[in-house]
Amino acid sequence: KLYSQNISKIIHNHGLNGVISLLARRLARLVIKTAKTLTSKGVIRAASVTAGLFVLQALYVLVKTPRLSPPDKSGVNFPREGLSVSLQNEDRCRIEKGSADSAGKGSKTKWREFRLVLIGDSPVEGIGNSHHSVALSGRTAEAFAKLVCRSGREHDDRALKGKQYDSVRYWSYGKSGLTARGVNREMVPLLHRVVDDVVSSSNGDTAAENCFEKPIHAIVLLCGVNNVLDPRPTTFYRDVHSLIHSIKHHPKFGSIDKDTPLLILGLPDFTKLPFLPSWPMGWILGFRGRYIQHVLETVIQEVQQEEMIESGRIQTRMVRIPELNDVLGTIGYQRYESSSCSIDDANSESDGATESVLRKMQNPFKMKFCHPLLEYLGDVGLDQAKISSLGMQDFLSDDGFHPGRYGTIYCGNLIVDAYRKIMSNTL
Repeated sequence: KLYSQNISKIIHNHGLNGVISLLARRLARLVIKTAKTLTSKGVIRAASVTAGLFVLQALYVLVKTPRLSPPDKSGVNFPREGLSVSLQNEDRCRIEKGSADSAGKGSKTKWREFRLVLIGDSPVEGIGNSHHSVALSGRTAEAFAKLVCRSGREHDDRALKGKQYDSVRYWSYGKSGLTARGVNREMVPLLHRVVDDVVSSSNGDTAAENCFEKPIHAIVLLCGVNNVLDPRPTTFYRDVHSLIHSIKHHPKFGSIDKDTPLLILGLPDFTKLPFLPSWPMGWILGFRGRYIQHVLETVIQEVQQEEMIESGRIQTRMVRIPELNDVLGTIGYQRYESSSCSIDDANSESDGATESVLRKMQNPFKMKFCHPLLEYLGDVGLDQAKISSLGMQDFLSDDGFHPGRYGTIYCGNLIVDAYRKIMSNTL
């Protein structure tokens, strides 16, 4: 009776809106009270179940995931003189050992080498690949060779004109399980050793002209994946900032070179990796991976701002890995090699020109198969049916995590594309 009197009084004083407001406040109090009751028991219970399931999934992954080994002479045992990749023709490369002197011996022209150093964790070490030539480092060097080496013709890229090389010499220093701090502690000194060796071998020698006054022409960095599993992810910002500073500043010569591009490969999407259960393990690692990726991008943006202030040019760039699932399974499309061969062109031309255009359009030999993956896979001998049937497993090693086969080619071309953009921006 008292409650009905209060309702009547509220209606009389505030109208129907007052009644609705009162009921909404009472409902909100009831929801909050119920949530507090459930929080103390339900959330703790749900968190315990999720944590237990995560531990079981982690044990399952540890047991079922194969342990793959790297190629011979990997990591700290990588040949100190490096490996050389030269371009036999526009599509094929040759990998060999030896110094620049032996490579250019007997040549009447000066032997020019493009020097590339990769440092990082397990992908740089070559986990899951039988040889360095098919690992990430070898595929990246091969992609660089196709970009910067002579192939019997002058390069058509404005950023690379006048800077044609005879070969690409690369060093690959990586170790499985390294965090950003570990890469800084164990791999960066090896990078500095390469700089020392190149500078000491060039002193007093005309071979110094071969490197265009640069000891290193490009540096590739991979880190952050093992920080996803680090119980202290908040230290990643400080660790990666210190790592980039150590790479760019040589302890003996002050700086490697302000114009040396630093290409940092981004993290994969852990929720898409086939070896991880989707929930909760894949979801939790995916969340932590996005956090590490965000921190990495933040640090790179700060470094780029510093570079713009110092030299007016950006030499550090993030190499993002596009989402493969968006293009896998697509059938591609056919287009004519000449972009002018279209219906609109035929309608806009005279009668004779129209017949010529239509004849080209009707000729099946003038059509070219296109697919989004071909931009970064290049000519790897894949026909339309094969490339349309590629799955995620074709880009990964047997453990379902490390890049393998087409994955190393894909990442290598992504890195080279980022290098091309840096060089274009420095004109």
